[in-house]
Amino acid sequence: MPVNGEVPWECAPHTGAKHDIYQRYLERWFPILLAGSNAYPSVTYAEGFSGPGIYKGGEDGSPVIAMRALVSKVPRTKGIARFAFVDDDQRCVDMLRETLTKAFPERPRTDAAMPVKIVKGTCVTRLEATLDEMRAWGQPIFANLDSWGNAPVPYRLLRRLAANVSSEVIVTLFPQHFVRFVSDLGEAGDAVFGGDPTWRTVADLPPAAKSRHILTCYRQALRAAGFPYLLDFELIPRKGQPLYLIFGTGHRLGVQKMKDSLWEVDRTQGVGFRDPRDEQAETLFDIDEPQLGPLTRLLTQRLRDSGPARVEDLRQFTLLETVYRPEHVIRALKPLMAHGALSVESGGALRRTSRVSLAPASAV
Repeated sequence: MPVNGEVPWECAPHTGAKHDIYQRYLERWFPILLAGSNAYPSVTYAEGFSGPGIYKGGEDGSPVIAMRALVSKVPRTKGIARFAFVDDDQRCVDMLRETLTKAFPERPRTDAAMPVKIVKGTCVTRLEATLDEMRAWGQPIFANLDSWGNAPVPYRLLRRLAANVSSEVIVTLFPQHFVRFVSDLGEAGDAVFGGDPTWRTVADLPPAAKSRHILTCYRQALRAAGFPYLLDFELIPRKGQPLYLIFGTGHRLGVQKMKDSLWEVDRTQGVGFRDPRDEQAETLFDIDEPQLGPLTRLLTQRLRDSGPARVEDLRQFTLLETVYRPEHVIRALKPLMAHGALSVESGGALRRTSRVSLAPASAV
C-alpha cells in the first residue's frame, strides 16, 4: 500500500543489515549466473516493493544496491541483466527513477544489455505481468519481496518462480502482523500461506510460540510452492520488533552463498541474528566470534531425535536447517565431548568422517 508519511523515510537498523546481506549475496549471484562456467544468457533481478531507492539519510536502497552489485562484479559484455521494480506509491516510482539516474549518470550497460522497468502497481497485480513483459521467464530470476509481511506476496508468483530455472526468492516476514490481525485477515491471510488455514491457530498459542508458528507455516508454504531448500533467520534490532528473512532456492549452493553473506554482515549495524529453532532464543550479536551454544543445542536435539550420525551428515543438517555454517559443527560438538555427553564410535579424534552419538545420560 502507499507509504503513510513522507518519502523517503529513515533507514531502520534492520534495513541496513538486510541490505548488507543483499549486497554480499548479489555480488556472488550475478557473477555465478552471468560469468561463471555454466553462465546463462540472461538473468533478472525483481522487486515487488521497491520503494524510492534511497533513504532520508542518503543511504542506498535495494534497487541501487542490486545494480551496483552487477556493475562491480560482472563485465558489461557478459550476458543480459534485467531489473524489474514495482511499487504502488507514485512518489516512490518517481523518486526511484530520479535516484537511479543520479546513481548511474552514465549507463553502465546499453539498454539492450541492462533493461530497466519501473512500474506503479502492487506486487500482486503487476510484478508477474512485468516479468512477462520483459520476457524474463526461462532464465534465472532473483525476486526480492520485502514487504515486511504486511502486504500480500502472491502465492501463484512463488510457485512460478520455484518452477523457473535457477530462480530464487527472499521474503521479509513480519510475524506480528499476522498475530495481531488473525481475526481480520481470514481467507486473505490463508492465501499468503498457499491457502492453508493452519496459520490461524496462532490465536490459540502462548505468546512465546506465536512468531515461530507463523514462520513454520510460511516455510511449509514455500516448500509446497516448490522450493526444496530454505534458509530462514530472525533479525533482532536492539530496539524494535524482530522480523524474519526467508530464502528459497532450488540449489544447495544458493543456501551456502546466502549463509556466507549472512555471516559476513557488518557487525556495526546494531542488529543481531537468531536461529528460530533455538528454544533458548539466544541472539548472535557477535558473529566474528560465533556463539555456538544454540548450534550445540540443535545438534544435541538432532542426535536425540535421530540417533547416531556421521559428522558429515550433521554438517549437511547445519547447512540446510540452521543459520550456522558447516565449519561450525566440530567446534559446537567439542563441549559435548569435553563433558562426556558425546562419544565417537571407534574412538579417536572428532573428524568429519567420525560417527558420533550421545552418551546414554544425554540421550534421555
